[in-house]
Amino acid sequence: MKKDLLLLMLLAILSASAFPQATDSLKIDSLEKQLMFLKDSAKVDCLNLLARKLSILGGPAWTSWTKKADSVYHYASIAYREANKIDYKKGIAVALNNLATSEWLKGIDLRISKQNDAETLKGMENYLLKAIPIAAQLQDYEILGYAYESMSDLVWVKSKYKDFNDREEYFKKAIDCFHISGDGHKEGEDCLYHAERYVQRGYYEQGLEYLQHALELNKKSLSKPQTKEEREYCDYLYQQSLIDVADLYRTVGDYETAMNYLLQGSHYAEENRTEMTLYDAIAELYCKMTKYDSAMLYWNKWKNNENASYPYLWGYRFYGKTILTQIYLGTNKPEKVISLFNENIDSVRNDRRYIGDRTIIFLLSSGEAFKQLKNYDGALKCFREAWSVAQEKDARAYIMETSAQLSKVYHQLNNNDSAYFYLQKYTNLKDSVLNRQFLFRLNNYKKATEDAKKESRIGFLNRDNQIKQQQLKQQATFRNFLIAVLIAIVFAGLYVFRNINLKRKNEKLRQEQKEQEWKLKALASENKHVELQKQSAELEMQALRAQMNPHFIFNSLSSINHFILKNESKIASNYLTRFSRLMRMVLMNSQKPLIALEDELQMLGLYLEMERLRFKDSFDYRITFLNVIDSDNIFIPPLLLQPFCENAIWHGLMHKEGQGRLDIELILQDNILNCIITDNGVGREKAEELNSKTAEKQKSMGLKITTERLALLNRERGVRTFYDITDMKDENGKATGTKVTLKISFKESVEEVVLK
Repeated sequence: MKKDLLLLMLLAILSASAFPQATDSLKIDSLEKQLMFLKDSAKVDCLNLLARKLSILGGPAWTSWTKKADSVYHYASIAYREANKIDYKKGIAVALNNLATSEWLKGIDLRISKQNDAETLKGMENYLLKAIPIAAQLQDYEILGYAYESMSDLVWVKSKYKDFNDREEYFKKAIDCFHISGDGHKEGEDCLYHAERYVQRGYYEQGLEYLQHALELNKKSLSKPQTKEEREYCDYLYQQSLIDVADLYRTVGDYETAMNYLLQGSHYAEENRTEMTLYDAIAELYCKMTKYDSAMLYWNKWKNNENASYPYLWGYRFYGKTILTQIYLGTNKPEKVISLFNENIDSVRNDRRYIGDRTIIFLLSSGEAFKQLKNYDGALKCFREAWSVAQEKDARAYIMETSAQLSKVYHQLNNNDSAYFYLQKYTNLKDSVLNRQFLFRLNNYKKATEDAKKESRIGFLNRDNQIKQQQLKQQATFRNFLIAVLIAIVFAGLYVFRNINLKRKNEKLRQEQKEQEWKLKALASENKHVELQKQSAELEMQALRAQMNPHFIFNSLSSINHFILKNESKIASNYLTRFSRLMRMVLMNSQKPLIALEDELQMLGLYLEMERLRFKDSFDYRITFLNVIDSDNIFIPPLLLQPFCENAIWHGLMHKEGQGRLDIELILQDNILNCIITDNGVGREKAEELNSKTAEKQKSMGLKITTERLALLNRERGVRTFYDITDMKDENGKATGTKVTLKISFKESVEEVVLK
């Protein structure tokens, strides 16, 4: 009876408020007014549209289906008669489909009241057998799809829900027709409900195949232009697809995958404010995982979001009550389960055809509660009724579970014949159902393993390509170096040769002015030596800056990689934006021996903002001038302060519990720039215990390069380089952070900067 449930849910969605229902009524009134002005095929199409609109017009679940069927039949029969008069084949086929729908609607009331519906089913079959060849002749696959869809429901009901093969054949034909016609919405809807029967019968792989296809199609339908009512139904189908996939994984015991699908649907509901929150399904899954506190939390969230205007309100609430019975059972409250049973059992029995497996779950929970309270007669009654519904629905997993429970209860009542009978039922189904569940999980595991291997191979090939590219770059660098050395040797040779020639030409002149020449030569040699020393120092400083830049870039790229691996794309984008700005400044200043203090602080600020993003704002920083400092006219080497701040963050603040703080204070005293970098981290001793070997190497690299740069400046200027690291402790001797004091002697120009 899935078709009935689908129709009910569609009616519920279309009737979620008075406005949509009033809108449909206005459309029907408008169509009725148009009829008097229409002729021939246009009139037939209008009549068929009226019949279709009336068949899906909203109303609560207990609306008289017979009355609705009569209204549909009225317009469909007129359309059929008028279409025959003008030999309008398409109109005839659509009218026959609508007439079949009227018979189906009429049969719903009969099936609810458990009366004989054979006559309505026969009438429905006659209409469909006439519609199918006409639609096939017209090659109108949309009409043909609706006819096959109705035929699948017809054979299913006629066989008392047993003839799965014929139903499957017609359903596949319907899906193929909707696919050919390009109606992805109907194709997704049919795939969704066709999958349910596969899962109920234990054919999990086939069920998953249809569910994944339904999920893909229903997701695509969301992006198409739609009315409000159509959008609400598309939301329902998409979220129901996620629920059904989750139910499948829950059935086979893969709770983690099931939860991923449910949370995906819940997030969609929160973002789009749909009627379905999925809190109820999440609560039910937590029951299966025996996490009853979490189940109750989501059950309460579902209850608080319950829509009081929902047309199918009783059934909607009853679903929540079935979850509540499972929570009560899991928390040893069988008396509350019995109370819910007594309140709802009459409604359950009357409406169970529309509630489906909710009825079975409710009866199973109630039976278990009776059994825990030693009321075996009550338990037996619930389990037998649940077994009967499971048999009717051909839900094999539930047949197996109810058979096991019946066997236990009959054993308690010393009715060993009945206990053995149901034990055999349980045993016969157990191997089949559990084997299929095992095979499904095994195939899923194999598929996941194969996917992982493919990804691993791709990653290996990518790494191999990167290594090859790196090798090519190294070879090119080495080749360029050799060429540069060769050119230098050639120029040096030319220079020496030229000097020799000049010496020979001026030999006589030098001999005449020997004393004066030797003095000039000695002076020139001394000046050249000083100049070469200066050039050597500058080249060493450039080499250290060249080491510093890759070290800094490596740390920044590591942070970007961290965000990408965690799929935090928005943060990675923000981080990359700051990184690009910082790299622009670094590249602009990399060839300069000295830069303004203002530029250094701008680069430092960008770096600290990037690190705050990396560590999710786990620390704050402040750059403070303690007195008046003209930062535009003070020049220092680039990236001088960053390594000290980096060590404070990575080896002090990173390990700190709670909010960290980094203070950079600058004060000008006696023509010396004092920079004090203070953090409230765990201290150096604790950091050394926590850091890995690799982390320590990274730390020493930044400080080592900075120390060597300071040493070169010291050697060049002839003054003492000084920076001091102090471990701060409280009165109890506990580490409260680290302080670095850096003193820089300078002049307000780029000509000379000395660190002291």
